[in-house]
Amino acid sequence: MRTCRSIWTANLATAAALALVATTQAAESARLSAFRQGDQTSYAVSLAPEMANKEVDGVDVVVLFDTSASQQGAYRETALEALKTLVAGLRPTDRVQIVAVDLDARDVTTEFVAGNDAAVAKAIVTLGDQAPLGSTDIEAGLTAAISKFDSAKSANRAILYIGDGASMANLLDAPTMGPLVEKLRAARAPLSSYAIGPQVDAELLAVLANQSGGNLYVAEPIVWQDEAAGVDDARAREENVRNAQSVGKNLATWSRAAVAWPTKAQIPSELGQAYPTAFPPLRADRDTVIVGRTPAVISKPVEVQVTAAGNDGKPVDFAWTVQPEPASNDNAFLAAIVDGASRDGGLTLPTLGSAGLSEIARLMGAQADQLTVLAQQAVATGDREGALQIVEAVLRRDPGNVQARTVQTAIENAPAGNVAAASVPATTTTNAPALNAPAASAPAIGGDIILNKAVAAEPIPPAEPGLLERRGPDGTFLDEVEQERRAYSQMLQAEVTNTVIEARERMAAEPQIAIQELKLALENVRRAAELDAATRASLEDKLSIALREATRKASIKDELNRLRDEELAAVRDQKFLDAQLTRRIEREKQLMDRFNALMDERRFVEAEEVAAIVEEIDPNGVTPRVAALWARHKRHDYLQQVARSARHNAAWDTMYQIELSHIPFPDNPPIVYPDAPVWEELSKRRKDRYSSADLKSEGEAERRIYSALRQPLRAPLDFVAQPLSDVVSVLAEDFSIPIVIDTTALDAVASSPDVEVNFQISNVTLKSALELMLKSVGEGDLTYVVDNEVLMITTQEEAEKRLQVRVYPVADLVLPIIDLGGMGGGGMMGG
Repeated sequence: MRTCRSIWTANLATAAALALVATTQAAESARLSAFRQGDQTSYAVSLAPEMANKEVDGVDVVVLFDTSASQQGAYRETALEALKTLVAGLRPTDRVQIVAVDLDARDVTTEFVAGNDAAVAKAIVTLGDQAPLGSTDIEAGLTAAISKFDSAKSANRAILYIGDGASMANLLDAPTMGPLVEKLRAARAPLSSYAIGPQVDAELLAVLANQSGGNLYVAEPIVWQDEAAGVDDARAREENVRNAQSVGKNLATWSRAAVAWPTKAQIPSELGQAYPTAFPPLRADRDTVIVGRTPAVISKPVEVQVTAAGNDGKPVDFAWTVQPEPASNDNAFLAAIVDGASRDGGLTLPTLGSAGLSEIARLMGAQADQLTVLAQQAVATGDREGALQIVEAVLRRDPGNVQARTVQTAIENAPAGNVAAASVPATTTTNAPALNAPAASAPAIGGDIILNKAVAAEPIPPAEPGLLERRGPDGTFLDEVEQERRAYSQMLQAEVTNTVIEARERMAAEPQIAIQELKLALENVRRAAELDAATRASLEDKLSIALREATRKASIKDELNRLRDEELAAVRDQKFLDAQLTRRIEREKQLMDRFNALMDERRFVEAEEVAAIVEEIDPNGVTPRVAALWARHKRHDYLQQVARSARHNAAWDTMYQIELSHIPFPDNPPIVYPDAPVWEELSKRRKDRYSSADLKSEGEAERRIYSALRQPLRAPLDFVAQPLSDVVSVLAEDFSIPIVIDTTALDAVASSPDVEVNFQISNVTLKSALELMLKSVGEGDLTYVVDNEVLMITTQEEAEKRLQVRVYPVADLVLPIIDLGGMGGGGMMGG
């Protein structure tokens, strides 16, 4: 783990087998594997929890997407494809928020939303457009994710990280990681990761997943285009997309797995000291591993009990009866794991389930095999003591290593001089110093492997010193260190030179990528502790010069791109104007065709309306103006022709009626009118019944209300500071008519039925009393109407909307009744 100085193995960062953690679970619910060495037993216990609910509902997921400089090209495309599949695999009850992480954490979506929300799709596009820059600060990203949960008050939580896990911007060691792990546990936010990048720190991600109840998937190697192997670019992309989609589905499944958070663990005393000292979370889809050491021989079943808080916060009790397996030399790697865990309380244990433990065993076995090969090479070069130290160290870690045991036997059975002495000429061996010469190296301390040895019986050819040089107290060790520094310096110089050459080749076409490569190289030079000051300054100057040149090239390219974009924009604008003009002309032609058709049909009004539309399209054109005038002129001419024809026809019809009126007719039978008294009596009766006629039907209730309004007051009205509603009740009771108040209309004028009435009157009709009283109330804008068989108190405005139309006969008003009784028989004129 580059960001946390590992005590396990530097090769764990490439452990692709950890990708199978999610699908690997122990067949039994509990196992105990042990290794006995001397008076100590090192062991590992695997505990698989049995949970009623394997998944939780409604999970808030924070996705930390690495946008640092290492995430570019095929790595960025594969990571984005995994993100797309991840959000597509979320359930409708789940919510997601995406955060970009490099030197700091930045929100890509502002809040938790559903996986199919448009904001998520927009966020993925934004991530694809973002340039990969800077380094990664894992701590800042996790802290930001925890704050998102706190702000949203999320119940069920999960953090998913997609990136290489290399926290170069903030190196995490045990003192730094401790508080970070406590934050994750306090927030109950399990961290699951997809490790992808040119160089991944799988160990750091495994440690964080182990301590927070998460999982880890280490990406398969990226498939690159290889013409020799028959893999083209499309096939390579297809394979990478397929792998990413598989990862995305796993991440979506991991986000909803149930996790129990231990609050109390009871480990039997027979197991001695167990690590991690803080019992790690229990996860439904994988087992949890603890390691430890005890002086006792574990031969009987042991009971392990854990009390944990479930996702709902309720306590859950777990209990396992662990049947120990016989101690085996195959588990010798456990001793080294426990040694490392004892240094920090198991905080940096990367034992992510049984699969993680098996991967550590595999890597430590591979390291033992490499050391055995080194021992064989030491034997071949005559370094018997160094080879023996290597073999002993290997056998301490792996007592069952047959190859190391064979080398040890060969060394112990060899002659006292050297295992290779039989093949060396006598003249040569006489000149070799004795085995116990003063130049012998110091003995090993604490079991460490020291590949130092005095001069062997057979001299080592100076031209080819071999892999293991002598490192005596005469300064040869310092010389070797200096030589290694020089070799590293030369290697780094060659790498910087190649980087500068490649950057200059890419500056013209891809200046930003060249700048990033130069920045990465410059950062590597600044972090290289083996460089001397002069070399470091030289390399920094070379990279700085190239970086300035790349920046200038980028500025030039940006300016050229800007000019090209302006030209393209101008061309697009011209094309748009041409298209707009073409559409306008075509539209105008269609409308004028419609205008001509309407004119032919003599639909002049509609034709003029079409001409007005054409004028809106072409306000400065002659055609629409002439069309409007022509339609109006033709309409007027047509109407005049119609009116002239109607006038001629009416004139002839009138003359015809005049001619008809000249036809005489007899006065038999004559028209006889009644006498004046009879006619007057008929008029009176007609007046009583038809003095006024309401055009709408009038019921008995309304006739009764109108009759009451015409009646005089039955008692004087004397109201002092009484509410209008009480006054209305008194009047309704006295005259036995329904009276209501239109509260809606009164509210519109800021009045109410509770308005005070101060009014005194007598000897008038109810109609007059109501009119005078309502004018005195408030602002004087109240009145009454008879409507819907009730007398309604309302406002003047509302009353105007309820006006009634009445019809009065006026014949008797304009035709006076004349008594012609004494003039009958024509006697008025005399005989």
